[in-house]
Amino acid sequence: VFAAHSSGLQTMMPTWILPIFPIMLSGTIASVIASTQPDIAAIPIVVAGLTCQGLGMSVAMLMYAHMIGRLMSAGLPNREHRPGLFMNVGPPSFTALALIGMANGLPDTFDADMDGMLDVNMLRNMAVVGAGFLWALSLWWWGIAFISVIIKPPVYFHLGWWAMVFPNTGFILATISLGNAFKSDTVLWVATGMSVCLLAAYI
Repeated sequence: VFAAHSSGLQTMMPTWILPIFPIMLSGTIASVIASTQPDIAAIPIVVAGLTCQGLGMSVAMLMYAHMIGRLMSAGLPNREHRPGLFMNVGPPSFTALALIGMANGLPDTFDADMDGMLDVNMLRNMAVVGAGFLWALSLWWWGIAFISVIIKPPVYFHLGWWAMVFPNTGFILATISLGNAFKSDTVLWVATGMSVCLLAAYI
């Protein structure tokens, strides 16, 4: 990425984040499989998943700084490429989803420091708080992308249109996870409405 390309800030697009996505999604995979494993295997899976997810989200945050600089200095992308802005929604929402999933995947007897101060319930609460923080960042990026597309809708199909589906899937799944964590039927109904809109966008 660094040796073979030379791109100006004014051409920056969220797709620049894609090379780190496979690492980041390893955390999402860990959040799904950890709860199905024996206790002795679940903890290393969660640790590895957290490490990968943290790396991916950290690199995405570095790219976000460039994205903001690009938007402030060069404005919104061409109308045909604006759906690509939804890529920014993915990293924080998948990280929120992964944090809750990995915390829930820890064994109920897990106690990090063996004195009850940092037990599994504390970690699960911290995961929900962190997920809410990241969900808000996803919502902010979603608003920017949505408004920019509504102002000037694209006319000709580009691969970037798929960004209206995949990153928003993570956003909806994170919303569902938070709704379950907060035991909020309202949030879950909102997530259902979001799912219907996503299906319409896909079609």
